[in-house]
Amino acid sequence: MKKIIFAVLAFCLLLAVPKAQAQPYYKEYAPNEISVGYGVSLLGSAFSSVVSKAGFISSLSDEEDVLIVRNSGTRGWINLGYAHQLNRVVSVGGALGFYNAGVKMTDQTGTANLSLDVFTLMGTGKFDWFRTRSDIFGMYSKVGLGVMMLGAKTVEDDAPYETHFLPTFHASLIGMEVGRGFSGFMELGVGMQGIFQFGIRARF
Repeated sequence: MKKIIFAVLAFCLLLAVPKAQAQPYYKEYAPNEISVGYGVSLLGSAFSSVVSKAGFISSLSDEEDVLIVRNSGTRGWINLGYAHQLNRVVSVGGALGFYNAGVKMTDQTGTANLSLDVFTLMGTGKFDWFRTRSDIFGMYSKVGLGVMMLGAKTVEDDAPYETHFLPTFHASLIGMEVGRGFSGFMELGVGMQGIFQFGIRARF
């Protein structure tokens, strides 16, 4: 009798599996998503190259040995994003980021204090390489390419606000998210959205 019961249960399970697999993917109902994230960045350690390439050391001497130190401002990146799901694994969209810092620049001739604003605008692509059927949990990778605008002015005088544009990128090597309509996410990566980023997403 037990063998018959187990056989019936096994047969019902085999009938149920194809039916479950045929159910629509959750993102087919909600292919769009918006996100707000905060990224912890190491940009402060790279101020010398970024600021020098942008030409902000022109207010000091032409010497290359300029000491650049971050001394105030936001502690990380604020990132806004939008993505549209093309299929079950690929999404495309865009991201806007903002970072602010006070920078102290010193060379042999003196010291200058800059207020530095950094904006990034990137097109993004996202690859979902693991998803549960219910879409409660997922893992993904993401890449973004775009432009970075650096704006700065010296604090001590009435010098005009200078702007410079540079290419930029970001690559999230590993991302994880939990939730459906609303979800929380964490990402580890390299680039201008921070080494470590966390935030929330909403799908519609």
